[in-house]
Amino acid sequence: MRSLAYEDATAAIGFSRGRRYLMDGGTFDYEVSGSRLSMGLVRLLHTIVSRSTGRGMGLAMRAVRPLLHSQLSCVHFADGSRLYFKLDDIYWNAFFIGHPGMTYEADIGKLLLRMKDIDYTFFDCGANIGYWSVLVTSEMLGHKRAIAVEASRTTLAILEQNRDANDQRFEICRKALFEYDGHSLFFSDDGPHSARHIVTSQSSRPSQAEPVMSITLDALARQQQLTDSDRLVVKLDVEGAEISALKGAQQVLKRDTLIIYEDHGDDRTHTTTRHVLDVLGFPVFFLAADGAVTKVDDPVAMDRLKPNPKIGYNFVTCPPGSGFHRWIAGIADRA
Repeated sequence: MRSLAYEDATAAIGFSRGRRYLMDGGTFDYEVSGSRLSMGLVRLLHTIVSRSTGRGMGLAMRAVRPLLHSQLSCVHFADGSRLYFKLDDIYWNAFFIGHPGMTYEADIGKLLLRMKDIDYTFFDCGANIGYWSVLVTSEMLGHKRAIAVEASRTTLAILEQNRDANDQRFEICRKALFEYDGHSLFFSDDGPHSARHIVTSQSSRPSQAEPVMSITLDALARQQQLTDSDRLVVKLDVEGAEISALKGAQQVLKRDTLIIYEDHGDDRTHTTTRHVLDVLGFPVFFLAADGAVTKVDDPVAMDRLKPNPKIGYNFVTCPPGSGFHRWIAGIADRA
């Protein structure tokens, strides 16, 4: 995959002013570099689609993909961190090029900014291109140690490029989070980001699926030689496999661990959160886009907290009585 070389920054390479993230006194500023013509084309497509039906961006992107030739753009953060993404990746170009008013997971960013001075190791599970691995290891969020766990071989190349572009300051584990360690699974990498998922059996795997070995959170913690005194923050973005991942974290969930997980708006039974409350018996906190943290005592409150069935919502849990529990309970409101 070709890097975006600075010496190639001629008139064809442009910079697009990024959004300013105001997060409790801190800022994440960035600019986006890449082909001015190609970025303009992507921005135009987003504008046309949003003004019509609001749907069909996938078809539009497939039509112009030959013109983009797998080009990369680069997000340049104010502290020198860099994040490369493919221009034809709808999931990422929507945030950085297509919709200037959109903020990528600002709720998580604000939480992690509050935790800048807390020492912890970060497991970025379902890391994709490494957005959170890049930021958590940056000066902005306190130079944490991070391990990016990603199942997709297709995504691995750009994840590795983002690691190398940032002085190799995070590690990569190409495995799939699961409740059992060392099992042969398949990863379906076909379709949009939200449709990618783990397939556990040979008979049910789709035609476009990559073989991948499984790993549990417990095994990952052992590999990283974490001690009982090491704090751990786990971001689970594993497209519906959250409960499976939690089942493989029996030892991890006995230590001072903070789990950030998604409960999607289209799940009106709130399956993952009910598992956390009823099976694990752990407290749950909702992360709002404005940075507010709200304690969730009853799944009934989830109907109000997740109004949009088209998007995912982020929640936090931790072992009751742990250091993270005391900390987050101290900053939370009640639903």
